[in-house]
Amino acid sequence: MKNAYQKEQKCLLIGNAMNEIKVAIADDQSIFRQGLVNLVGGFKNVRVLFSAENGREMLEKIPENKPDLVLLDFRMPELNGLETAKIIRDQFIGVRVLILSMYDDQEFVETAMENGAHGYLSKDDEPEEIERAILSTIETGYYLNDRTSKMLIGKLINQGTMKPEFKTPPVEFTTMELQILELICLECTTQEIADKLCKSKRTIESSRTLMMQKINARNVVGLVMYAVKNNLVVS
Repeated sequence: MKNAYQKEQKCLLIGNAMNEIKVAIADDQSIFRQGLVNLVGGFKNVRVLFSAENGREMLEKIPENKPDLVLLDFRMPELNGLETAKIIRDQFIGVRVLILSMYDDQEFVETAMENGAHGYLSKDDEPEEIERAILSTIETGYYLNDRTSKMLIGKLINQGTMKPEFKTPPVEFTTMELQILELICLECTTQEIADKLCKSKRTIESSRTLMMQKINARNVVGLVMYAVKNNLVVS
């Protein structure tokens, strides 16, 4: 059943790249939840399929409604956001997950990503960033803003505490890709990399996405983990 669901979701995501994105929302605070439903439902090409009070209710509704992406509050009764994200990762492959929380520290964000989240949003973030996160997660499979990327990459490079494992052997990167990778590891933002290499921001984003595809990395942090493991940068 999981393989069939994965195949169906893959087709839906391909079709939704330029069309309607179906979103589900889980938050135990009714006022905030309804406000988020109204906000997200107002984004272009985005439709909110349903909302849930907790992770368990979310998991019960996913099979029938088939969302492309779910927004999960971290602190919920019965099943919190991290527990729910982990189950979605294991049982509903293809459903993207964005974690919402008031927490904004390095350890929390790292734990969220390890448990299957494709991105993290603070409840203090502006509506524009929430919309950007949804679109990025659908189009590229992840969302890490510059703040979060620098937070995680800084720990990875400076402390070397994470031990990644990849399914594919080391691959060859082009000269420009290696330059981009080096600048990512120096904690440069996308715009800073574009400026340093005299390229457009879109070019850098496309190159970064291609690099992640080459090594089956889910996000920028996975790309840096690969670089550290294969001695492409000094940790």
